[in-house]
Amino acid sequence: MAEKDSKDPSSTSEEYDRMAPRWKVMNDVLGGTETMREARNTYIPQYPEETADLHEMRIKGATLMNTTEKTLNTLVGKPFSEMPGLSEDFSPEIEEKILPDADLLGNSWDVVCRHWFRSGIGKGLAHLLVDFPVLGAKEEGVARTLEDDRQEGVRPYWVVVDPESVIFASSEIVNGEEVLTQVRIKETVTKQVGFVNVTSQRIKVLYPGRVELWEPVKVKGKTSWQKTSDWVTGMDRIPMVTFYSRKEGFMLAKPPLLDLAYLNIAHWQSCADQRNILRVARFPILACTGADNGKNVVLGPFQVLSSEDSASKFYYVEHTGVAIAAGRQDLQDLEAQMSSYGAEFLKTKQTGNQTATGRALDASEESSDLASMVHIFEDAVAQVLDLTGEWMKIEAAGTVNFNTEWGIDDLTNQADLQVLQGARAVGDLSRKQFLTALKERDVLPSDFDFEANDTELAGEQADFLKTQTDLEPDLKPGDKPPAKTEPAPA
Repeated sequence: MAEKDSKDPSSTSEEYDRMAPRWKVMNDVLGGTETMREARNTYIPQYPEETADLHEMRIKGATLMNTTEKTLNTLVGKPFSEMPGLSEDFSPEIEEKILPDADLLGNSWDVVCRHWFRSGIGKGLAHLLVDFPVLGAKEEGVARTLEDDRQEGVRPYWVVVDPESVIFASSEIVNGEEVLTQVRIKETVTKQVGFVNVTSQRIKVLYPGRVELWEPVKVKGKTSWQKTSDWVTGMDRIPMVTFYSRKEGFMLAKPPLLDLAYLNIAHWQSCADQRNILRVARFPILACTGADNGKNVVLGPFQVLSSEDSASKFYYVEHTGVAIAAGRQDLQDLEAQMSSYGAEFLKTKQTGNQTATGRALDASEESSDLASMVHIFEDAVAQVLDLTGEWMKIEAAGTVNFNTEWGIDDLTNQADLQVLQGARAVGDLSRKQFLTALKERDVLPSDFDFEANDTELAGEQADFLKTQTDLEPDLKPGDKPPAKTEPAPA
């Protein structure tokens, strides 16, 4: 690894370098089919001797079944299924002036928090900066006061900072508390120049009590970073809070859905191979023996194949279908694994046999993985409220609480059903047990009659065989109809 330049504000931290590959995987998968295709060789490498055209065909033939994004949206929706509650001692001033438009972009505080929570669950960690407009003195030589800010409606606002933007952060322990000492945030700025938009990068460097702005400047044909402005904040700390969904260390975390994303990638790769083999299998190769290789053979519905050699034969070389079935099974197995993955975040980890009722109770326990993340997030939001109150000179800002009560719902049902269907398909589960499981999960009505169902199925099969017997006079009742075969080509 190249040595970092101590004078370059764009230098990244070791923690950032370790997290970047994880974020790329999550961004690629969450980006969907389009992003995965743009990644090209990263996930669908080119085989030896495979032409560029065939490789391109394999890439374009794959479609992402984005279970990762679906699971993320479902998990994020749980704590926000109800409006978060405010504590009894919540600051009326913050509730009135901040919560309705927390980011000064028209988004209420719960919308901003949902964005922050989603980013933290998806990437393992995410940040929220309690920012404040940069203002000069009200009059020359006269400092601004809090009353000036209140009269002019100037107040702090919340900015969700995705983890990829915080390229560096350092901290130290002060009185047993981890305190940020420097944070560098890379920002993208777009300016209109004439009839086009010009995009550039800049870096905001935050210290306790002050902020510096660095921008790339060209000097004698070379681009270097230069400090273009700085200002004081009046805060004795950096007003940024980091939410860790699965913390591994300072600015280090494992995205909770990272393993699911890798399963999704495996499904993407299997899908590409399956599409490719189907394309090959659907076009059988015409082969012949005894024909003159020097002559062109024209194929078509109104063509006749002939050869002067009476021993010559024309025939199709077709795929047996074994690999197709194996590929289809691989896709189904991966889909079953992915479907059950998200449900684990809603359940407590217990051993032993459990009934459906027991599983429902487990899912509603606040010791589930997702509930634990929600409680961590509540603490993070409380810190944001404290920083907001500090900007506004409010001693007690208050706290919030999010919904952590959920039971076996659509996510868990879908996961269970996928596993049950897979077990039934491979013969590991009897039809009676399969139907019983469906009844327990309220997929079938409570008055479902197993015997009546068997009688109806037997009647349907008898009607089907009678129809086949009418079409096939030589077929006796109880016999299976012969498999349809295509006539051999001339």
